[in-house]
Amino acid sequence: MIKHFFTALLVLILSTSSMAFAEGKSAKININTASAKTLDKELKYVGETIAKRIVEYRRKHGNFSSIEELSNVRGIGKKVVEANKKNVVVQ
Repeated sequence: MIKHFFTALLVLILSTSSMAFAEGKSAKININTASAKTLDKELKYVGETIAKRIVEYRRKHGNFSSIEELSNVRGIGKKVVEANKKNVVVQ
């Protein structure tokens, strides 16, 4: 009975730690294809309004050629670009 308890406890600990690891590791966001909803949810310091501006900028000007080009979107400065650099791609 004690053996079953420890086995169950070990399974619980392992599943909890793997879920925490999975939550901490997110896929990179392609700013040329992501929806406003995804941008709002996944990018740091970007809310619904700025996310919509990113999509509108992309619609008017075409795809982003670099992550730094995000700073051309009204409301996005260097701080936002730097905070998201590791999580964003342009493809």
